[in-house]
Amino acid sequence: MPPEPAALPAWARLLVRAQLGLAVAAAFVIVVCTVADVVLRYGFGTPINGAYDVVQAMLVVLVFHGMALVFDRRANITIDLVDHLRGGAFRVWLMRLADLVQIVVLLVVGVAMIEPARQAYAYDDRMLELGLKLWVLWAFALSGIAGTTLVAAARAYRDLRTETL
Repeated sequence: MPPEPAALPAWARLLVRAQLGLAVAAAFVIVVCTVADVVLRYGFGTPINGAYDVVQAMLVVLVFHGMALVFDRRANITIDLVDHLRGGAFRVWLMRLADLVQIVVLLVVGVAMIEPARQAYAYDDRMLELGLKLWVLWAFALSGIAGTTLVAAARAYRDLRTETL
């Protein structure tokens, strides 16, 4: 049995837990809001005003903050097309390459999000029903992608340093 890989640094573990907590809270709000809206709409004919906006806002939090745990646990969806063709060293090389590619992609996505976030702030864009400022959602998305990038980099560094995957 291979040895247990070294743990992430304390700051990265804390970051994963914080992002997971936000994602779980967002999922809870989505479920409660959706169930309440359906019951009130079809049971009493009085839907919750703004339920769509609440669910939309919580989806941003859920997606962007839920990714950190996936990257830390290396639970990304993988397709093993060429892994079996070569030995273990080739597989390790492929995983290191995947680590590098995913960090670069997260950085590119994060940078690409900056300008729309800036525009949402500059033009004071708001959600239709609740009037929530869209830059707040962009702030959650940007903080989520930044945290996920840091966690992915810490995990890649940990794996590189300990020679385990």
